[in-house]
Amino acid sequence: MICRQVLSLVIGSVLGVSLLSAGTITVHNTGVNGSDVVQAIGAATNFWTLFSEPVGASEAIGSTPFRFIVGGSYYPDNALSGWVSPGSNGFAGVSGNYVYQLMVDLTGFDPATAVITGTFGTDNDGAISLNGNAAVATTGFAGFGAATGFTLNSGFVSGQNFIRVTMDNGGDPTAFRVEFSSATANPVSQSGVPEPGTLGLLGFGVTALVLIRRRV
Repeated sequence: MICRQVLSLVIGSVLGVSLLSAGTITVHNTGVNGSDVVQAIGAATNFWTLFSEPVGASEAIGSTPFRFIVGGSYYPDNALSGWVSPGSNGFAGVSGNYVYQLMVDLTGFDPATAVITGTFGTDNDGAISLNGNAAVATTGFAGFGAATGFTLNSGFVSGQNFIRVTMDNGGDPTAFRVEFSSATANPVSQSGVPEPGTLGLLGFGVTALVLIRRRV
């Protein structure tokens, strides 16, 4: 086990990546400000933006939602995330699907290794997806009393990615909430293909590891 870890450290230091642990992707829960602090009820929030809305809706595309909570109807907020709505009072005014999105930047990461997990809730029924692909998890019409888990582990691309949450306003109020539990991916090499000198260093490291094993 020790020898394998030494080899990983040698290769990682030469290639500029860590082979023992993945890097952390920056994501943002709902209900927070620019410093990821949960906002007061009725305050505008950051990061999540309106992507699409029903015909006749008055919210501006690209606008951020407002912090919102309805008594004991929704599963409770915490210090990490909160329910948000198109309107500061929880009302959207028009029935239909509202879609919000969060941009996730994978620059410097290998998209094939990205995994993001968490929980979400919607009022009413809804879904969570990545980059316009099929939903990875859905919620029922009156399922906002408990959080629904989700895992995003495919469909990522290099650079900008978009996590989208759809909520169906079946009658005001309406809101949604997302809280991430993990977001990781393996970093990529800074220089891409190793240079000949780098490969020589890698060979030296492997040779040293073989000698260590023989002495052990």
